[in-house]
Amino acid sequence: MPRVQATPFKNIRAVIFDFDGTLFDATDAICHSLNAALVAHGRAPLPRAEILPRIGRPLFEIFQTLEPGAARERVQSHVDAYRAAFLPICLSQTREMPGLRACLDGLRTRVKLGIATNRSANGARYILDGFGFSSDFASIVALEHVQQVKPHPEAVLTACAQLGVTPAQVLMVGDTPDDMIAGRAAGANAIGVTTGAYDRAALLAAGASEVLSTLAELPRLVE
Repeated sequence: MPRVQATPFKNIRAVIFDFDGTLFDATDAICHSLNAALVAHGRAPLPRAEILPRIGRPLFEIFQTLEPGAARERVQSHVDAYRAAFLPICLSQTREMPGLRACLDGLRTRVKLGIATNRSANGARYILDGFGFSSDFASIVALEHVQQVKPHPEAVLTACAQLGVTPAQVLMVGDTPDDMIAGRAAGANAIGVTTGAYDRAALLAAGASEVLSTLAELPRLVE
């Protein structure tokens, strides 16, 4: 399938990134922590293949779907157990995505950078601090900063406001259909990367204007 957009986008003033599957691969840490929370509540761990499609959704929602009808307190207990398991191992079991450093090197002096993520701000900042990228991002819009998470456009619109740009001046970069839908709904240009659980066709079907195989290709899209 031919690319929808092969030339650089004009008048881009900011790039907003998803976090998990886009900037960092925390799959091992996420799988470990989710299963630790399940086991702590007397439940069987899930195979990796069942966890992967859930990555990127809010933790409360993930555990709610795994135990439909559970009381809110029980679901929150799973979330708390997950976070307790995640923090001690997240840096050792997380890796930056291939091409991330080349991407940021090619963008940081040309455009503003932000993050719109369905994970908590503390978790995102902890990983950014650990890898030395915190100073690159002028805006981090996380789970607790919005009323409605992606695919709703609120996080993207909030990041645009914090960065002082209009959505039309933004590339929204992510690895899931939810990221593409959120970006397009906000009025931004949606750019997919096939570094997560979804392929090129799925990202194009969700509204991506361009799909990249690595973040290192992203700076060429900014004129």
